[in-house]
Amino acid sequence: MTPEHSGNKRGVQRRSAEDSAEQAIALRTARLILTPLSPLDEAEHVGASGKSDAALRDTRAAELQWREHGFGPWAIRDLGDNSFLGAAELRFAGDGIEGIGPDEVEAGWWVRENRRNQRIATEAMRVAIADLWGRAGVESVTAYIEEGENEPSRRLAASLGFRVRSQGRGRFGEPMTVYELLRNVWDRRGH
Repeated sequence: MTPEHSGNKRGVQRRSAEDSAEQAIALRTARLILTPLSPLDEAEHVGASGKSDAALRDTRAAELQWREHGFGPWAIRDLGDNSFLGAAELRFAGDGIEGIGPDEVEAGWWVRENRRNQRIATEAMRVAIADLWGRAGVESVTAYIEEGENEPSRRLAASLGFRVRSQGRGRFGEPMTVYELLRNVWDRRGH
């Protein structure tokens, strides 16, 4: 689960010199490899999510987040076949989320439908958050989870050590529960 600076390992594309990471950064687990999400991932994001507008928005915003802040959303890939599985998102929240300040780090995750319920998001977020503590020097991470049928995300958040902080509203006014993970809680849990 250590970050690696690499060229082309196991089919991971080397990022351009303009990439804020300067070299390809990879986080590895036993099953996954995470690389900074970028426009190079857009077509595979569309294939995994089925949402071309979200893929364009996510990959462009990720590139900017990485360039300006030195951390950001990760593309989750299968270590064996390099297939795009989803995203482990870590970014400054920005405006528009009631209950989370624009300068707080927001976490989010998603995995392509045919690979859900395999603990991929948990594994990816565990390594991404561990990397964030050193890379960004923050003391907490927030997440917001929409009310209703999203029990798997609530369980994932709890397994990582997130605790309910408040109720809030998402960017489109939808009711959300705001969660927070404190670095000292993470450290005590021995992640």
